[in-house]
Amino acid sequence: METDTDHKLRVLFVSDHFGHAGGVIHGATRYFLTVLPRLLQRDIDLHVAFLRGEHPASEQIKRKGIQPVFFGRSKKNPMSVLDVYRLIRRERIQVIHCAGMKGILASRIAGRLAGVPVVSHLHDCEPLSIAFEKMLRWTSRFSSWNLSVSKDVAEHGTFKLGINPTRSEILHNGIVLDELQSTPQEAGKRCRESLGLLPDNKVIGIVGRLAAVKGHDTLLRAMPGVLAKFRSARLMIVGEGEEHGRLNQRVHELGLYGYVTFTGQVQDVCPYLRAIDVVAMPSLREGLPYSLLEAMAMDKPVVASAVGGLAETINHCENGVLFRPNDAQALSEALISVLSDPLLTQTITHGAHETVSHYDIERHIDRIASIYRALAAGEAVMPVEALNSDESDKSRQLISQTLQTDKSSLERV
Repeated sequence: METDTDHKLRVLFVSDHFGHAGGVIHGATRYFLTVLPRLLQRDIDLHVAFLRGEHPASEQIKRKGIQPVFFGRSKKNPMSVLDVYRLIRRERIQVIHCAGMKGILASRIAGRLAGVPVVSHLHDCEPLSIAFEKMLRWTSRFSSWNLSVSKDVAEHGTFKLGINPTRSEILHNGIVLDELQSTPQEAGKRCRESLGLLPDNKVIGIVGRLAAVKGHDTLLRAMPGVLAKFRSARLMIVGEGEEHGRLNQRVHELGLYGYVTFTGQVQDVCPYLRAIDVVAMPSLREGLPYSLLEAMAMDKPVVASAVGGLAETINHCENGVLFRPNDAQALSEALISVLSDPLLTQTITHGAHETVSHYDIERHIDRIASIYRALAAGEAVMPVEALNSDESDKSRQLISQTLQTDKSSLERV
């Protein structure tokens, strides 16, 4: 008997895990919550699976109509391949979309065995073991198409993971602009009050998982310099993670007790972004973080390290401010410049508003759905943006020039 899903394109989305241990969410979690439910609206019968166990935040996606499968496998359990293969066969999957390095590896092998096309989606360029990197290189030919969130991530995929650039494209993350921009200012005021922050406090905020790669320690080391100029400055650390204990210790070591607030894990970052005056992103490595686009969409000036997708998205002193990574003094100077110069703030927030207008979620969903349909029909995917070595060289040169002129640029503004 035919059902209403028989005519729909049957897609399986696979990733490593929904979030980290202890209920901690990351950028990928926000991607799942934003993108996957919207794919259901494109006449797609979407099945979702995660290699690891269930995560508390998965209740949010269930309320949006997605019922994910959690295989409950450990990190290195090869049975994940069989799990994915069985799901492909049972649900008669036509296209696999995979993310997370272990999710990509398991899906490529299972897809190859089942004869189903695979779309690999790279969100970061985290270092991998030599053995795992070799496995990803060996299976790279099993992917019919490859997506990367930024040029930096795409280059990592090409040079480190063996991805064929002729079967690749850069697909920037998409955000729900209307929801972010409609968050009322009053929400920010209530958030400040709940955290004991005063109206005249200059609030610097960082949003994301508490992990060493996010550069929280650099930001803490920058705060004494900011406080020397603005005694009313406060730091709001939004998120949770394995670095919480160490960062709390650093707060005391640096004499910052009373100037730093840890919010812990939050479900909705919008009120917190409304409460923040300037967003700091001192990451050591990045793909294209959701928190960057969210801050830009909510007209918050961003001070970010010149790495990865941050440096690709931000034009120095036009839609944000860049500084040399892991340089606490440079970060301190950049934050002071933004906090003390209303014209600079106005300039970069206006520029940021223009930038994020190109990151609308519907455009992102349109592209993914078109790739699914082409592969399911056995057609070649027509790339909208292929890797170009000349452009990549220009990008690297531009970032290098930005870093060399960082201090002089800040002095001029």
